[in-house]
Amino acid sequence: MKTCKRTLLVGLGLQLVAGAALARPQSTIHVDVHAAPGGDGSATAPFNSIQSAIDAPTTTALDTVLVAPGVYQGRVTIPFARPLTVRSSDGPQATVIRASSGADTVNCESGALEGFTVFKTGGGGFDGRVVTCESGALRRCVVIGVPTLDGIGLNGGGVSHCLVSGCRNAVRFFGHPAGAVSNSILWNNSNPTVLDTSLPSSNIFDYCVVDQVLGSGSTTNLDTPPLVRSFTSRDFHLRATSPCIDAGDPSAPLDPDGSRADIGPLPFDPSYAPFSVYCTAKVNSLGCTPSIFADGNASASAPVPFEISCSGELNQRPGLLFYGFAPRNTPYQGGFLCVDSPVRRTALLDSGGTVIGDDCSGVYVYDFNARIQSGADPLLEPGVEVFAQFWSRDSGASFTTNRSDALRFPVLP
Repeated sequence: MKTCKRTLLVGLGLQLVAGAALARPQSTIHVDVHAAPGGDGSATAPFNSIQSAIDAPTTTALDTVLVAPGVYQGRVTIPFARPLTVRSSDGPQATVIRASSGADTVNCESGALEGFTVFKTGGGGFDGRVVTCESGALRRCVVIGVPTLDGIGLNGGGVSHCLVSGCRNAVRFFGHPAGAVSNSILWNNSNPTVLDTSLPSSNIFDYCVVDQVLGSGSTTNLDTPPLVRSFTSRDFHLRATSPCIDAGDPSAPLDPDGSRADIGPLPFDPSYAPFSVYCTAKVNSLGCTPSIFADGNASASAPVPFEISCSGELNQRPGLLFYGFAPRNTPYQGGFLCVDSPVRRTALLDSGGTVIGDDCSGVYVYDFNARIQSGADPLLEPGVEVFAQFWSRDSGASFTTNRSDALRFPVLP
């Protein structure tokens, strides 16, 4: 009875708030974590935290808080009294909300959160969760936690086109009504996804890919692997063979390519590649052409390496990887300079290979995720595109140096 009474009062309160808000045109409030303190929420002077934009006295119900790419530390609450749409401009692969412990990272008491990756890296207990949706909605979000945390707690809210991974339970319902989940991927969590059949029949999963659904009464769900590129390295783009493609609710808005909605936060993109090779390597003094390649994905949180390597190098020679944030393809010292200034350089590496004599058995290997996650370069954050090239010593070549071809890749959450 208490829950029903509270829900009724909240609903009446939101109607009054919404009616007052409609008395003026709705506004867009801008947020950029890289902005200087003291902004006013305009496009030229954005707030530098999401919560400060939500709490600002000039922000009113039904406004939109538009969030620029970056990593936003700390909790975010959209309160009952201020139903807002908090939306990222560039989607969940570029915009992250992160908290370590304490209460949930995001609480949608009302309104909607759209287009974020939401992390929580600590905490637990029965009520421990990454996101709570009381009357609010979660759309096009990625939720990542740890095995002691539930992903999403629902109490009348709704979840659509999301992905929950690495948590205890993907979704835990509480209260009445408890909400619904649609067009979402609930996979790679500790416990199977179970619906409490004692709750109202409106509490259902529809058009979801889940490890297991019990009692939902829906025949629209799939229990086959979703075939995203990699749960481990945080690359949640759909593979061309994914069962999620064109499997969403047929009444949902179409995907950008005009096809039926896909399941999950990221519509299938046939042009997507985790990295690509570009530019031209310099042939070394033994006639070998160094070749750059990579294994994995660059990620700000994945617990696995992203190894950038270069084979065909002279053995037992020093070298290093240098990188920047724009490409270049300019003739330079008998080869090509493939990364625009300013550039960053790693510590010296050893090519290894044959110990005696000269040949092309050398290989450089550098774990770029270790650099991202060390915090050594604060510009290496989700959504940033990186351009990298190897330099090496070659005493027999012009200018006594060599440069490989180059690698282009995004940093994922």
